[in-house]
Amino acid sequence: MYIVSKKLQLLVCCLVSSGITFCQGNSRPISIGLETGTLVYQGDLVPSMAGSFKNVKPLFGINISKQFFPHFALKASLFKGQIGADESVYSDPAWRQLRAFQFQTPVTEFSTAVVFDFADQSLDQTKRLTPYLFAGLGLSFIKVNRDWSNINLAAFDPKSSTLLGLGIDTLKNTPKVLPVIPIGAGLRYALNERWSLHSELGFRLTMSDYMDGFSKSGNPVAKDFYYALKLGISYQFGSNGIKCPPAKR
Repeated sequence: MYIVSKKLQLLVCCLVSSGITFCQGNSRPISIGLETGTLVYQGDLVPSMAGSFKNVKPLFGINISKQFFPHFALKASLFKGQIGADESVYSDPAWRQLRAFQFQTPVTEFSTAVVFDFADQSLDQTKRLTPYLFAGLGLSFIKVNRDWSNINLAAFDPKSSTLLGLGIDTLKNTPKVLPVIPIGAGLRYALNERWSLHSELGFRLTMSDYMDGFSKSGNPVAKDFYYALKLGISYQFGSNGIKCPPAKR
């Protein structure tokens, strides 16, 4: 019975190893990390495609991930930050200072994402610098504080889309929960088998144009979004949980 049990255990280990490589003695399939960085808003209230860097605030977050297949892991992330914009700080085009819309909101985001790592972290701990890609789903909890009190009414035609749209926008409730699609890329640098650093750029696509509190008075065609610039540190821990008996020679 002892020999049969050993053979069955060896067979199970080999099958699992061929499928998801959890039988590697040096695998570290679970990791937890801390992150900091900033969120950058992109929407109707900024003139640049790169978004607004004049109102950025720090973010802080935590994540946990588990590798399920070679090169693939599932990661859950939680972070808290803030986004905002103030048109009065932009002199070009000049009408932005005349319109002078502004907003700010805290952002608490929870998301899960599938991560594709170009290196199989459970097998090769010698590749110190590796890129990765990710995509997933998430929810952002926001509390929008919008302000249009500084608009120069004399500078706009009463029948303009700005003033007519503002009348519609002021009657519209801003969202409190936004479904988001996180998608992006990063670089991971392994300090050793357990500790690693990473930098990441991740866009948060939304289906709302009221993340900044304005739509009809701005550009109602394009949706608002934001992106996260992050730096983090991660610790890989635990064993693979499968103890394979040595094969007899």
